[in-house]
Amino acid sequence: MDALGASVSAPTEHPFSGAAEARWVAPGRLVEASRVLREAGYFFESMTCVDRIAAHGVFELIYTFNRWEAASRVAFRVWAPATEPVPSISGVFGAANWNEREAWEFYGLAFSGHPNLTWLLLPEGTEFHPLLKSFTAPPASSYDDSLTAPPPPDDAHPPAHH
Repeated sequence: MDALGASVSAPTEHPFSGAAEARWVAPGRLVEASRVLREAGYFFESMTCVDRIAAHGVFELIYTFNRWEAASRVAFRVWAPATEPVPSISGVFGAANWNEREAWEFYGLAFSGHPNLTWLLLPEGTEFHPLLKSFTAPPASSYDDSLTAPPPPDDAHPPAHH
């Protein structure tokens, strides 16, 4: 990996555990570094997004990869500026498609070259990102049945026994 030049110096000294190897990777080198792991027999496990916008103006993405024949988890840590898209690795590892869609939907992080950035769980056209640390509450919408549901009848709650 170092010969590839994909590793960058750590932007923070936050420790990482649960992997045999963890590397900071520049966003522009992510696809190439992922391709090297695929060619070495690794598969994509997951990608997690962490909101570090208030402190650093970035999202931290943690990509984990492993191998079947000799377990050796590798983690890529990527600091992605909140205002810039991250290159999609779904062309290298198709399963990454879902994790990238989730980060797009719940954090608002765009992925360049992604084949299908569409909603997974939220209603289409949702204009808020509920996993951002700055998120407080969704605006009222037609999907919120508490706005149209009739109040419960007075006898809906049995009297308390004393």
